[in-house]
Amino acid sequence: MIAYLPAAEDITDSIYGPPASPAEDLLARLDRSIADLWRRAKAGKFWGHVVSEGFDPELYRLAMVQIFHCTRHNPIHQAVAAFRALPEETEMLRFVYGHSKEELGREWLIVNDLRSIGLWVGHEATEAPLPATDALINYLHGVALRDGPVARLGYSFWADSVHREIGPLLLAARESMALTVDNMAFFAAHARINAQHSEQVRAALRREVTTPARAEMVHRVAVTSLWLSIQLLEQAFEATDYDLATTDPGIPR
Repeated sequence: MIAYLPAAEDITDSIYGPPASPAEDLLARLDRSIADLWRRAKAGKFWGHVVSEGFDPELYRLAMVQIFHCTRHNPIHQAVAAFRALPEETEMLRFVYGHSKEELGREWLIVNDLRSIGLWVGHEATEAPLPATDALINYLHGVALRDGPVARLGYSFWADSVHREIGPLLLAARESMALTVDNMAFFAAHARINAQHSEQVRAALRREVTTPARAEMVHRVAVTSLWLSIQLLEQAFEATDYDLATTDPGIPR
């Protein structure tokens, strides 16, 4: 009976294809889950308001300050994740150190962009982040310290391809705020760098996700971090009183 097993496997593979690896299963699942979360974001109050009515200066400033807070922590928790890697995991460590270096200082592009349109007064760096922003930052530091660099790839998976999703928001910002490319240097640099990073993240996942447990860990971080990021935008919208103004007809807009 044992002699027939290889032939049976060959027949099964020819019909159904070889079994998918944990990494390939994960990538397909991530694509579905992240797409679903973006669909929910586009049905939210922040997205609906911005696409239909555009930004006003305070909403744009507040949203960008949240992104500033998150961006300046990215290279730190990327580097911190190396503490959970083994010395022999050289490919993963090269990825961590290289991406941390490339992300370092990117938040100053936001400062320059806001300053160029008069929306960076000087106190924004010490302005307390919104609750969802604070939660996202601390969640990612916790992931780095507790779970390490493979788990953090879940965040990189969607963050390094975010420019493909937020085009309508950037167009609304450009039109409603009369922005030029010189006022949006952060997003321009983000798109250039992350186009390459996105492929590197997928390659790292194919290399590093060798077990279902690792796949589940990456998926959890991806979904949680994107959900928190969407809540960050929703809270920025709510903090401008637009939410109250649209539900109470007695409050003028």
